[in-house]
Amino acid sequence: MVTLSQGANAPLPTKDLDIVVHFGGKADVSSFRLFGNGKTRADSDFVFYNQTVNDDRTVELNDAEQQRKVFKLRLGQLKPDVEKLAFSMTVDKGTISNLQHVDLMVMDGANQLISAKVPMQDRIEKALILCEVYKRNGEWKIRFVSQGFNGGLEPLAKHYGVDVESEPETPNKEQTPVNLSKVTLTKSQKTVSLEKKSNHAHGKIKVNLNWDRKKSGVLNVFAGGSSVDLDLGAFVRLKNGEQFVIQALGRSFGKYKISPFVQLQGDDRTGDASQGEWLWINGGKWDQIDEVLIFSFIYKGTPNWKGLNAKTTVLVDGQPPVETSLDEGKSGLSCCAIARLINVDSNIHIERVEKYFRGIQFMDKAFNWGFRWRAGSK
Repeated sequence: MVTLSQGANAPLPTKDLDIVVHFGGKADVSSFRLFGNGKTRADSDFVFYNQTVNDDRTVELNDAEQQRKVFKLRLGQLKPDVEKLAFSMTVDKGTISNLQHVDLMVMDGANQLISAKVPMQDRIEKALILCEVYKRNGEWKIRFVSQGFNGGLEPLAKHYGVDVESEPETPNKEQTPVNLSKVTLTKSQKTVSLEKKSNHAHGKIKVNLNWDRKKSGVLNVFAGGSSVDLDLGAFVRLKNGEQFVIQALGRSFGKYKISPFVQLQGDDRTGDASQGEWLWINGGKWDQIDEVLIFSFIYKGTPNWKGLNAKTTVLVDGQPPVETSLDEGKSGLSCCAIARLINVDSNIHIERVEKYFRGIQFMDKAFNWGFRWRAGSK
């Protein structure tokens, strides 16, 4: 393994690699695909929390875990005119120094090739250019830049040539500017409403649940178990009064194209899937849906939510991501009602709930859904 200091470089094999960024606190990471002038050519060259993969899938971001972000690079598939890839991180509040530590790793599967540690003393910037991956004499290399940048994500994106959407919005028929906004639901901001745009349907509504698998394993080791297995599920009520339970337990995965228009995309029973668990809601049928209550429960492992860094994100085409963290759970309570998606005049009204229960039956009773329960298994 090679350890890089600020400004140093090292060769990279031309293959699929992961760049892992681990830090304390809250931050966002991004990547820019750059050409001869050191700029992007299109918005698809910009990878960040609102656009987690570029157009040819040579850079893909997994940002589900709060303090560990992973870029998957496919160096062998990059086009010849790509000069370099730049990787950065930004904070919304405070400065980079508030993150306490920032560590960079280059991984070839389970084999760590490179490590680097960002010097944190006297960091007063809100943005940081972490590293650059570039080609020199036919060989791919990485340079550990570790350079501060004044301003947040928007000025950084503009610096690299990205067309960023500003307020007020200025319509552009040829190109839609990148929207850098996202919504985080908290105790003080519990709701948000996503309005239906003109006469268009909402499209596919995607709900993601992810958590820190490394910490989940540590939490459970004292109980003699393995990593915690979180399951994602939903209660669905249609406008006609029909009600459904969507969950892996009992293999009630639902249906997307037909009633109930909500479908669980498989079940990550090992906790090893980097993207976590997904639930799809058919936004084209939103007018037939009255409410969707999103929940999660600990199917396997000690019922303890602390340290999991679990996060749920709701993604709707043309809308900012809506995320909420599951960080208030108490030991012994295995089920969490996360959020309600309510049809209000065809708009998607999202309400943060985050209430914990001893089991799904108790959650059902608290919200008056009235299901009849019996023991089941996956």
